[in-house]
Amino acid sequence: MQQAEAFADTQPNAETALSIALPTPVVADTSTFSLAPEPVVSTADTTAQARSTDMPAAAAPEPVRPPEPFVLPMDELQAIAQSAGLEWVNSDAEKIRIAQEAIANEPKPVHVPRERKPPVVLDEGPLILVETRKDLNQITLPFESAA
Repeated sequence: MQQAEAFADTQPNAETALSIALPTPVVADTSTFSLAPEPVVSTADTTAQARSTDMPAAAAPEPVRPPEPFVLPMDELQAIAQSAGLEWVNSDAEKIRIAQEAIANEPKPVHVPRERKPPVVLDEGPLILVETRKDLNQITLPFESAA
């Protein structure tokens, strides 16, 4: 009996089940609906008008600046490595500069275009029938001559 009461306490009763609010359906406004086609506005006309009003007549392009070279924050990296119990090892800056200069001073390889094979010339003459099957009645085989 106690189990039935405990079960009844955990289940929603009919009054609370009916009081749950359901979402209200959305109804479209059909009072402005019309089957007549709307006037078509050309996008080319509107973009041309927008360009003529938005942009000044003589807009000079800004010069493109080369990106600044990235520099590693060596002090921060060494501190992070030391806090993790590691030791930061870096290459010698002078050797890196010499290697980069050597790479930059190498001559650019000459581009040699690939030579294409000449196209295969197809024979446009008449077709020739080639027999690949021999008539075995006219051939004497080695095991036939012994008999």
